[in-house]
Amino acid sequence: MMQQWKRSMWAALLTLATLFSFTGCSSSDDESSESSVDLSNIASAMITEGTTEALTSDYAYIMNDDGTISVSAYTGSDTDLTVPGLIDGYVVTGIADHAFEANADIKSITLPNGLITIGESAFSDCSSLTTVVIPDTVGTIRRGAFISCTALTTLDIPASVTEIMEEAFTGCAALKDLTIESSTVEFTNWWVDTDEIPSDLTITCPKDSKIAAWAEKNNVATEPLS
Repeated sequence: MMQQWKRSMWAALLTLATLFSFTGCSSSDDESSESSVDLSNIASAMITEGTTEALTSDYAYIMNDDGTISVSAYTGSDTDLTVPGLIDGYVVTGIADHAFEANADIKSITLPNGLITIGESAFSDCSSLTTVVIPDTVGTIRRGAFISCTALTTLDIPASVTEIMEEAFTGCAALKDLTIESSTVEFTNWWVDTDEIPSDLTITCPKDSKIAAWAEKNNVATEPLS
């Protein structure tokens, strides 16, 4: 991915440089100076455009509208991974859709403080993933974020999370301990069907929370959050 991105960027830069050099040949030195190309500025513009993916070290990322970034891929080989909160000087506020999808090597991942969003299917089919540490800055966990994480046994969702979208835990057959710290988060089909909810699952949550009420109605074991 890195090689492809670099080739695309430099091809574009060389094309622009060539066009501007031809323009300069037909004008005076002063005019050539005015129309000269600043390649570094062009590269910067390409990287900061919202739809462009950049890659540094082991991480690919995309720019968000507010100047922060979302991690869009991991190309490293670590099995116990701590995602940095700052990459190339940009603050990491998101894990993009499908960012770690089908990575069978990662066993544990610690997400950075300042993270706001975990994208759709961000960790889907991470079959070796047993541990995910989510900071208390995350507000949204999107659809199917942990779908088919078959080795995931425990997961703590901090009180900052106000929305967990549908199918978040579908296929997480080994999930036994799920902590939902928020009292206002509502159940929104986190499993495709209630029959898929692991029979030995226990949800730890505030006693009078919406999840506690849902769990009681659906015969899912709970523990009061201390």
